[in-house]
Amino acid sequence: MDWADADAELLFETIRERGPAADAERVIWAFERALAIARIDPMLVDHMLVACVCLRAVEEGTSPRTILEHRFRRAVSDADWDDQFAPLFA
Repeated sequence: MDWADADAELLFETIRERGPAADAERVIWAFERALAIARIDPMLVDHMLVACVCLRAVEEGTSPRTILEHRFRRAVSDADWDDQFAPLFA
């Protein structure tokens, strides 16, 4: 994926349609930062993911594995990802 040319506006519109406005704007803000990181070096995304998971683990007084397990349960299904979200990155 060439992140330098990625246009996320359709993704952002979809996010806004799916959730409460305040949460949607927070997700969009996070995506904007993640895209900026990916544009610098896509390999940095993995490092940022690890760093963010560890920060949440400290904040919640738990382990990174627990953070990921809880987020996994709240994630969109594979079918929703394939049908609705993955195409927005193409």
